[in-house]
Amino acid sequence: MDFSVIVVTFGSLVAAFINAAFATGGIYILLAVGSTIFPMTIAVPLMPLLAFASLVSRVFFFWKHIAWRIVLPVFIGSSLGVFLGVKVFIIIPESLLSLIIGCLLLVIIWVGTFKLPAGSSKIFILVGTVHSFVATIFGVGAFLQPAILRTELVKMQITGTLAACMLLMDIFKIIGFSSLGFNYLTYLPHIVGATLAGFLGTWLGKRTTKKISEITFRKVFKWLVTLIALRLVFNGIFGFI
Repeated sequence: MDFSVIVVTFGSLVAAFINAAFATGGIYILLAVGSTIFPMTIAVPLMPLLAFASLVSRVFFFWKHIAWRIVLPVFIGSSLGVFLGVKVFIIIPESLLSLIIGCLLLVIIWVGTFKLPAGSSKIFILVGTVHSFVATIFGVGAFLQPAILRTELVKMQITGTLAACMLLMDIFKIIGFSSLGFNYLTYLPHIVGATLAGFLGTWLGKRTTKKISEITFRKVFKWLVTLIALRLVFNGIFGFI
């Protein structure tokens, strides 16, 4: 078996487990693994299908906890964000965007105690548009997770709602990258490995999240987003050096 398939499969297992247990963080592991095996021009388009099984299984396991009043406006915003993102794929200077996104993430997650109303359609249409636009260009977004954390949703709702939003975004991205001529069949072994690992990792993660308190969940979630933000800031700074 190709060593790259083994690496992607194991990375997908770890990513799916973290996503199911803590709602976020796994996608960054998946991107890190993908970018060590492939150039970014291949790793980014591959991300939606590598994460697909993890998202589908999370939607299945957390179905009754999904806040559809958030998913629908994010879905509407994502259709526009992905369309625009595909048009400017890897054209925007990565260093500058990484720095800006990282700083905004730190502000959103740490400054103030404001809450976002989970039923505010306009806010989440905007969040969906911006997040999906950035995610289409660089493989990961940065706005949906902290925005949802600022709502009144509890951990099971956060996990299920994020998965549903991301799944819809990824469907748009697969269609978008396919329209650019990206051939997913070339990487079928990697996709199959990631799919099997995604289901297993999500099952293990769901069993773990039941044992985690709401306070612990939110703390881990917050620090995972913080580490992601710091990584973006450092990438942006070093990109200018």
